[in-house]
Amino acid sequence: MKTPGNSKLFKALATIVVQNPVEVIVAIAYFLLSVLTYHKVLLPELLGENFMTAPVVFAIPYILNRLFAKNNIKRAIYYLSALTLVPVFLFDVSEWLFSPAYAATIIITLLVIASFRRERDNRTITETFINFASRVAASFAIALPTFLIAMAILYSTSELFEFPDQLINGSATWIMSVILILSTPLLFLYASNETEESPLSAQITKIRNIICTPAVNYILTPALIIFAAIIYLYIAKIVVTFTLPNGKLAIIVNAFVISGILIKALTGITEKQIFVKFYKYLYPLFIIPLILFWVGALQRVSEYGFTEARVYLFVSGAILTVATLMQMFKKTSLYLYLCYIAIVALSIFTFIPAISAKTIGEKSQRKELQMLEQKLNITPDTILPTEGDYARIHNVRKYLKLKDTLTQPADSLIQPSDSLTQPADSLNQPAN
Repeated sequence: MKTPGNSKLFKALATIVVQNPVEVIVAIAYFLLSVLTYHKVLLPELLGENFMTAPVVFAIPYILNRLFAKNNIKRAIYYLSALTLVPVFLFDVSEWLFSPAYAATIIITLLVIASFRRERDNRTITETFINFASRVAASFAIALPTFLIAMAILYSTSELFEFPDQLINGSATWIMSVILILSTPLLFLYASNETEESPLSAQITKIRNIICTPAVNYILTPALIIFAAIIYLYIAKIVVTFTLPNGKLAIIVNAFVISGILIKALTGITEKQIFVKFYKYLYPLFIIPLILFWVGALQRVSEYGFTEARVYLFVSGAILTVATLMQMFKKTSLYLYLCYIAIVALSIFTFIPAISAKTIGEKSQRKELQMLEQKLNITPDTILPTEGDYARIHNVRKYLKLKDTLTQPADSLIQPSDSLTQPADSLNQPAN
């Protein structure tokens, strides 16, 4: 016998499937990927890490579904987006997943989600993205406790009745696959349905409005003010001691400016703002830290060359500099144009092989290696100590080895040492 609750549940599921067929196919596909990987139909060491592609692959039909909602010829593009699943089941993309290019792709995806409606009003584009982020958070807020409770029940039952480990592990995998991998995207799609049939969407909006104002006024803005004070105290130290900025200042300034832009965006949907004057002068406050960013970044690159991460650091610094200048001279449509600029810039240095961040980093480090070898009059086969300039050679070789560009066996090039436990970007620190 069907209950009213069951009827509503089936109706909601039917609505999700009818309105989001490709997104549902993507969710089912990743569920199958989990099951097939666990049962070794697909080897975990080959495709297990492909789960990390889910945010990008899911976002493609999600965006196209909302761009081409009407049943016309453009709608076919939405249905064809299901083909983006093919590489997930055929290729090992772990090298890309654990590179800065993956992080750049995630950022590009989020920027496209924020700007695909082409809203010119800063408040509207902020609300679009905040609504998206709120629904993602809500879907996990429902799915994660459900998963934890289900796992607690499973392992409690196991302890009491002493079920075989194989049965328990298999059951745990199925619980994870059903609740986290399959149900979470369906909950997100339900929360994204802005109709009377989806009260969850309205509740999320209410909760967001209740949380946003105190969070911005009493947590985020005071933290941003403290962040600004610390940076300007460091700037004062540089002026007094007449020293060059620390190499890591570029990353800190990036974090400061990005935090400032994001928190200021939230003030657009915040009622009863407390720090109005602070935000009035926020963008001019970015100018001096950005100048030091470029001084520090250019100094480090001139000393140690580009790496893939440093290319992205330069690109992000350029985007933030443009954003600061735009805000000082143009206040309308800032966020939309900033999204477009960031999407284009990051896409160029991520997806065009000849000028990608990876290619630039490899070429730069190869030149750095040749220069050091000529300077020290050594060959690639020379066994080296680990001090001074030799430590830099070890780091450069390790970086190139990780990028699969050195043809010599690693054992003949690198001797074990503490310096090799540091990432390639440790070249930010002088080796002396």
